[in-house]
Amino acid sequence: MDNDILNKVWNENKSSHTIPEPSSIIAMANQQRRKQNIGLIVMGITVLILITYATLYLPNSFNSFSLGLTLMVASMLVRIIIEMYSKLQKASKLASMDAKTYKLYLKRYYKWRMKINYILTPVCFAIYCYGLFL
Repeated sequence: MDNDILNKVWNENKSSHTIPEPSSIIAMANQQRRKQNIGLIVMGITVLILITYATLYLPNSFNSFSLGLTLMVASMLVRIIIEMYSKLQKASKLASMDAKTYKLYLKRYYKWRMKINYILTPVCFAIYCYGLFL
């Protein structure tokens, strides 16, 4: 009787773990890259709009308006630079490591990304909002 219960549990666990197809993994990776590229493009367009606006309407003297625009552009540029560095660093490490070392590298990389997403991004957003306020 105990053996029947164990067999049932074993069979349920066995069927619940399916290995994804390589094509679905590739599709998820491409989707992630696409989202990252869209984010970079949106931030880049925002910086270009801010710089264009600043050059057209910036007064000759430095005041709170120009400080606000400078803070907005600087926070966006910092974010773009970090994203580009992160993207290039991850791609460059892939070719130079074996699978086990790359797995350890990815763990460190995603811990670093968590710090960026939960610490640096809110700081950049706060600076951007303060610049918008000014």
